[in-house]
Amino acid sequence: MLYPPLLYLGLLLTSSPILAADFEIQLKSSAAACQRHLARLAKEGYTLSDISVYQGKRNSQFAAIAIKLPEQKEWKAHLNLDSQQLATKLKQYARNGFQPVVISGSDQKGTSRFTVIWHKIDQVEHIVRHSLSDQELQTELRKLQDQGYTPLKLDGYTLKGQARHAGIWSKRNDITWETICNIHFDNIQKKFDDFSSRGFRLADLCGFVIDGKPFFHTIWHKEIDSTWISRFHMPESDYKKTAQQMAADKYQISNIDGYRVNNKTYFATIWKKEEDQKRFNPPTRKTIADILVAGRYQKELASLDDSLKKFLLKHNAPGAAVAVSYHGRLVYARGFGYADLEQKQPVQPDSMFRIASISKPISAVAIMKLVEQKKLNLNTKVFDILKEYRNQLAQKNVDPRLKEITIGQLLHHSGGWDRTASFDPMFRSVYFAKQLGKTPPAQTDDIIRMMMSHPLDFNPGERFAYSNFGYCLLGRVIEKVTGQSYEKYVQETVFKPLEISNIQLGKTLLKDRKKNEVKYYSPLVGSSVFSEKALQRVSHPYGVWCLEAMDSHGGWIASAPDLVRFATAFNLPDQCPILKAPAISQMFERPAGLAGFDFNENPRDTYYACGWMVRPIDTAGNANHWHAGSLEGTSTLLVRRYDHINWAILFNTRRGKDQKQLSSLIDGPMHQWINQIEKWPEKNQFKHDKK
Repeated sequence: MLYPPLLYLGLLLTSSPILAADFEIQLKSSAAACQRHLARLAKEGYTLSDISVYQGKRNSQFAAIAIKLPEQKEWKAHLNLDSQQLATKLKQYARNGFQPVVISGSDQKGTSRFTVIWHKIDQVEHIVRHSLSDQELQTELRKLQDQGYTPLKLDGYTLKGQARHAGIWSKRNDITWETICNIHFDNIQKKFDDFSSRGFRLADLCGFVIDGKPFFHTIWHKEIDSTWISRFHMPESDYKKTAQQMAADKYQISNIDGYRVNNKTYFATIWKKEEDQKRFNPPTRKTIADILVAGRYQKELASLDDSLKKFLLKHNAPGAAVAVSYHGRLVYARGFGYADLEQKQPVQPDSMFRIASISKPISAVAIMKLVEQKKLNLNTKVFDILKEYRNQLAQKNVDPRLKEITIGQLLHHSGGWDRTASFDPMFRSVYFAKQLGKTPPAQTDDIIRMMMSHPLDFNPGERFAYSNFGYCLLGRVIEKVTGQSYEKYVQETVFKPLEISNIQLGKTLLKDRKKNEVKYYSPLVGSSVFSEKALQRVSHPYGVWCLEAMDSHGGWIASAPDLVRFATAFNLPDQCPILKAPAISQMFERPAGLAGFDFNENPRDTYYACGWMVRPIDTAGNANHWHAGSLEGTSTLLVRRYDHINWAILFNTRRGKDQKQLSSLIDGPMHQWINQIEKWPEKNQFKHDKK
C-alpha cells in the first residue's frame, strides 16, 4: 500500500511544465499565466485534478496538476473567487451536473479568495465550507461526520495573520477515513508513521503557515489500492530531480500544495502508483460441474454438495473445505476447488487452512483448563501474572487502569482496548519495531511493551470491544503459568486428549507453507513487514502482517474435520476429555454488565462468552456457539449448534461477491442447507473413532 513518507526529499520548481507520459505539472504561475495554462489544458484533452494557490515573493502563485485520461472529464476552474462569487458558481455548476472537487484559499488584500475545480461526475450530496476558524473547522468535522459526510478536500491559509480553513465534504459510506488537522511541522513525521502502520493511505495533504511555522491538514483513507509516497516541506531547489525519479518509477502526482516560510517556497505532495489489483486469476467456472470435489460422496448429503458448489460458483472462491458432525459423528468432510491454483492441486477434506480468529476459542479452552486446575481464576489480574511488565506499569505516564485488567475481561473482550476507537496493535509490526530500535516485525513482547504507554479506550469491564491484543496477552499468561510455550501447552492439553495431531501454528511467508496447507489468494498487495525499509511489495497474505506474532489470537492452521472434532468435544459435558462440565458451563456463561446486557439491563440477543459468540435459543439453556476468522487470504467459520450439529467451513480467500467476507455470506445459508437434510449418514469419518 505505501512506502514510508520521507522528509526533506526535494523539488526544483520551474515556471515551465514538467511533463510525463500522461500528466503535467505547472508551478510558480501568476494568475494570468495560470489562466492561460488552464485554457491550453482543456484544448489538449487534459483533466485538471488539483490546484493550489500560495504566496509568492510579491503576488499569489499557482501550482496545478492535470492528467490526460482515456476519456477527458468535463471540468471547470476559477481563480480568486470571493465568497459571493463562490456561492454563485456553486449553485450554477450544480444545476449543470458539476461537483466541486478541489478548493484552495488565499488572502487577497485582507479578504478570503478561493480557487476551485469542478468535475462533471455522478452527483453525490456534498457541502462546501470556507472561512472557518480552527474551532469552527473542528466543529464542522464532527457535525458533518455525524451526518454521514466524508471530507474530500481540506485547505488551510492565513488571513490577516490568522488561520482560516476551507473544505469539501461528500456524503458517502464506502470509505473508512480519519482526518488530523493543524499538525505542527515537528509532529508530522510521527503522524505519518502512525497512520501508515495502521493501514491508512494519505488521500489529501495541505500545508500552510501561521506565525512563520508550517502546519498541515491530512485526510487518511483505509484503502489498500495503491503504492504511495508523500513528500512534505520540500524546498524549490530539489523538485525537478524528485519529479524525474518519480516519473522513472512510474509514480503519478495526485496532490500538490504550496506555502511560503521565511521568503522560501515549500511544497507538500502525494505521489501514487496504482497496483495491479488482479494478482491472481480466479478459476474459470461456467457451471457447478466445473468445481472439483474431493472426499467421500454420500447420497444423503448430495443437496449439501450442490449448495456449496453453487456458493463457490457465485462467489468465485478458489477453494474451500467443509466438515459437519452430527451427534458426535463426522458425517461430512469435503474439499472443493483448488488448494493451489497455479499447480492445479485440489483441496482435500483434510487440507489445512489458516483459521485466523477461530484460534480464540482454542486459547479460551486452554485458559479454562488452568482455571479448572485452580492455577488461575477469572478475577486474576493479568499483570499480577505478567510480572515482567511491572516496571513499566509503575511509570507515571502509564494508564493505572492497566493493573486492574482481569483474565475474565480479556476472555470477554472487555479489557479496555477498542480498535475502532484507537487501533489494533497486532497490525503495527513495523512501527513498533522501529520505535524500539529493532528489526521488524515486532514480536509479542515488543507489542506488549509498546502498549504499556498507550491509554485504554474505556474502563476495564465496562463494555465489549473486540480485541486481538487481549488474546495475545492470554497466550503470554498461559506461557507464564505453565512454563511451556503457548503452542506446546495447547498441543498437550487441548489437542492431544482429542487425538488431534495436525493442528499447528502457521508461518507468514509462502516459503514456510506447511505440508498439506493450502495457498492463500488476495487481489491486494502491500509493503512487507519483513523488509526494514518496507520497500518490498508482496501479496497481502504473505508478509503485510506477521502471523507468528498472532499465535494465541489468530495463528493456528487446521483442517475442517479437526476443528469439528474440537467443537464436538463439548457436546456432552460429562464426557468431555478436556474440560469438566462446570468449566464448560462457565466458558459459555453470559458476562456481566454491558458486555452481556443492554443499557436497560435486558439480556443481549447474542454475547461474547469466553472465546465463543453465543446466541441463546430458549430458556432451558440451549444455545448456538460460533466463531468466525478473517485475515486477507482467509475466511473461516466454526459453528456449534444447540442440536449437536456442528460444522467448520474454511476458504483460502477472504471475500466473495460485493467484497463481503465469505464467512458472513455463508453463515445463514448453511443453517438453511443443514435444516433441509432429512437423513444423516451412519458412518463416522473421525479417524480415531471405532464406529
